[in-house]
Amino acid sequence: MAKREKSATESLLQIALGLEMVVVFFGALVINGLRLYSGPVVLVGALVTFVVLVLLYGSVRYRIGQILGHVFQVVLLGSFVWDVAIGLSFAVVVAFWIFGAIRGPLLDRNKPESSQ
Repeated sequence: MAKREKSATESLLQIALGLEMVVVFFGALVINGLRLYSGPVVLVGALVTFVVLVLLYGSVRYRIGQILGHVFQVVLLGSFVWDVAIGLSFAVVVAFWIFGAIRGPLLDRNKPESSQ
């Protein structure tokens, strides 16, 4: 049984989502440590965000998953409402998502077809 070959777009977007998971984890630790919000609020917010990111990670191979990912990136940029530092942290990984969403299809288009 041959292993499915990932597209460049899928790989780049999954890397961006992995980085976002790291930002959510460490961001939750910082927010909890600074006592900006109560512990349960931080935990629920981080878990919901993490679950959405994991679901997107598995679905970016499909076009609808990529579209939902674009929408979620806009939601993450909305974190500027809570705190500028949080928003800037997400802006960095959203920029990588944008790079992957633009560059990935270009790489996929230029990829030679594999012969079987």
